[in-house]
Amino acid sequence: MRRLVTLLFFIAVGSISYAQLNMSFKSKYTFPAGVELANLWGYSAGGREYALVGTSVGMSIIDVTDPVNPILKQNIPGPQSIWREVRTHQNYAYVTTEGGGGLVIVNLSNLPNTVTYKTWSGNGAIQGQLSTIHALHIDNGYIYLYGSNLANGGAIIANLNDPWNPNYVGQYNTNYIHDGIVRNDTLWGSHVYAGYFSAINVANKSNPVLVETQNTPNNFTHNTWLSDNSKTLFTTDEVDNSFLTSYDVSDVSNIKELGRVQSNPGSNSMVHNTYVLNDFAVTSWYRDGVAVVDGNRPENMVIVGNYDTSPSLSGGGFNGCWGVYPYLPSGNILASDIELGLYVLGVNYVRACYLEGVVTDSLCGIPLSNVTIQIIGTSASAKTNFLGNYKTGIPTPGLYNISISSPGYTSKTINGVSLSAGLVTELDLKLYSSTTVNFNGNVSNVLTSGGINNSFVFVENSSNSYNFLTDVNGDFSKCNVLPGTYEVTSGKWNYITTCSSQAISTMNNTINFQLEKGIYDDFTFNFGWTESGDAGAGKWARGKPVGTFLNSTPSNPGSDVTTDCSDRAYVTGNGGGAVGSDDIDDGRTVLTSPIFDLTNYVNPELSYYRWFFNGGGSGGPNDSLIVRIHNGQTTVVLEVVTSASANNSSWIKKTYNVKSFITLTSTMTISFDAVDASPGHIVEAGLDKFEVTGDLITDNKKIATPQASGLTLFPNPFTDVTYAVYKLQEDLQPGARFVVSDITGRIVFEKAIVSKEGTSALNFCPAAGFYFVKIINGSENNSIIKLIKN
Repeated sequence: MRRLVTLLFFIAVGSISYAQLNMSFKSKYTFPAGVELANLWGYSAGGREYALVGTSVGMSIIDVTDPVNPILKQNIPGPQSIWREVRTHQNYAYVTTEGGGGLVIVNLSNLPNTVTYKTWSGNGAIQGQLSTIHALHIDNGYIYLYGSNLANGGAIIANLNDPWNPNYVGQYNTNYIHDGIVRNDTLWGSHVYAGYFSAINVANKSNPVLVETQNTPNNFTHNTWLSDNSKTLFTTDEVDNSFLTSYDVSDVSNIKELGRVQSNPGSNSMVHNTYVLNDFAVTSWYRDGVAVVDGNRPENMVIVGNYDTSPSLSGGGFNGCWGVYPYLPSGNILASDIELGLYVLGVNYVRACYLEGVVTDSLCGIPLSNVTIQIIGTSASAKTNFLGNYKTGIPTPGLYNISISSPGYTSKTINGVSLSAGLVTELDLKLYSSTTVNFNGNVSNVLTSGGINNSFVFVENSSNSYNFLTDVNGDFSKCNVLPGTYEVTSGKWNYITTCSSQAISTMNNTINFQLEKGIYDDFTFNFGWTESGDAGAGKWARGKPVGTFLNSTPSNPGSDVTTDCSDRAYVTGNGGGAVGSDDIDDGRTVLTSPIFDLTNYVNPELSYYRWFFNGGGSGGPNDSLIVRIHNGQTTVVLEVVTSASANNSSWIKKTYNVKSFITLTSTMTISFDAVDASPGHIVEAGLDKFEVTGDLITDNKKIATPQASGLTLFPNPFTDVTYAVYKLQEDLQPGARFVVSDITGRIVFEKAIVSKEGTSALNFCPAAGFYFVKIINGSENNSIIKLIKN
């Protein structure tokens, strides 16, 4: 496609590039001025080889038997279009275009003499209806037509028992397929606008069945191709700064990403099409030309060949090499350059020299993530993953020096490492640090003091971040934390997340959290919310919001709610860039919470902050955000947000007394359904700081409240959070709140009171010292209680 619009498994990210390597120029065939090239294919018969070149005015047949002297044999005319794809079956070529007119069928039997051709617009149930087609694939006597004007742009399937007269047999019409490959009755579809590839069972051609989907790194899945043994799928994302990515698809129910590679890291170059021969992924990379990637170890892909068809161009953009064809008997590669013409290239396929290993801390032996390993004198480098593993490689054998570096550690160089073609050199490394800290702590239940296992701890500042998961005793530790001031956050589903600022040093290297039971999520952690729906783009995603604007009005939020921990939220699409690049498109995306139990709450108040924007497009905005609460049997709509709702393009807090809406059960969920209705407009939604407050029965007893009107605090002194146990003298008044002041009388924290009596966490993050807490409720002004922060 060429756009004209204004984990425990290891993921290896390759980073190696060459201007011209293991490939040679044979010839170039230049087309008349104004004729641009699209994709191409090859054909051989009678000892002769041909390039079947898709052009903006049809298809050209060029004899490349003599690779240094290509000869035009015939032009097959067609409607004006920059998109053409070509495939062959027996002695026939099949040509698609988005210019209309249906499928062009070319009988190649008479080559090198004049050939005949015709168009096919469908038969049977689609008689005369087929017009535009984006791409195609042929497998085992069937042709699959993608991105047509039929079947919602899915796949039209016809048999080629008579290659001159295809016979329609079925279709996959669930959603648009841009390109795909079929093997062993599985169609691997590229859903470019939806950003994923699919596995579709086409054993029954009249009733294809979707089996699985998988998003690709840049969420713009253009092309797929299988390894020779069909166990690895390679994909391309047609956007700037994109990857050729490999996946283990040997178990379709458990697809795993294996590795990624870029032709020219840091240049924003864009990958386009890839095809596999002997486990080499031969790939067109627009402005970088042709890249030959050794995919024999798909978890460690290495570029071993390159030829730049447009050396004057670099970076992102839709110029240069559109397509490649590596299957000629001679071994020569054909490449179509959009502006410059057909290239015939020689290639020397060589296996990569692999360098792999693990990096650990020399003192405590833990794996080190984000360590940079560089093969000196080359552009080959890698970073370790969270298990300390790294994988990289180069195309040329020899002795190399290897550098290793990581913030807070002493860099080192290993000299004279021998790298050999087709072999893996394992090099395990240790790094020493004299500055890192052995940071540790514990997470426990505030009422029982028992440790909370599998709770999350996140330590982050502007330079570094560390993740922990507590053991069965609630303990966590890491020996290689860099000193500094961090935001330290702990949480677990069914507990209230808490956070504080912590200066970490060799003298201050321990922090303990006490978590209160409750339902709370500010999305610092992944507690298991799920996304569903059929939207083609802009699906719910958790992360730091990346703002977008429509005519200076915020569309996607640029930050989260500031009154919670960390700076994460759920937003619909978070790719940034132009306002329409990653908003919700063509359907709905639904975010659903994990199950929560409200049977232990006396009078629960549910609240959340939501964001909504709807504008642009033609006609009045018509999209929505629908919030529903479910109890396992009944569903109730809490609100429907539209463009007419108040205060859109901002974070709005909504609060509901749950008992007044729905019966409380132990299987509650809440869902946020964001919908892009037809015709399309810009629509974005966000969610942050979801919580339930109110009296909670914990550990088979209600948290104690004062027998008479009053206020107590526990624990006091406190380290991380203290709890106000209270009972109001008067009925609850508007503006009722807790007020915390420091010793100068300055108010440092306020929190609303939502019920006449109960327990409320005062989870502010003050410095150590003395504070004073009181209740304000109408004319009621309780005695001040002194609070000590350790």
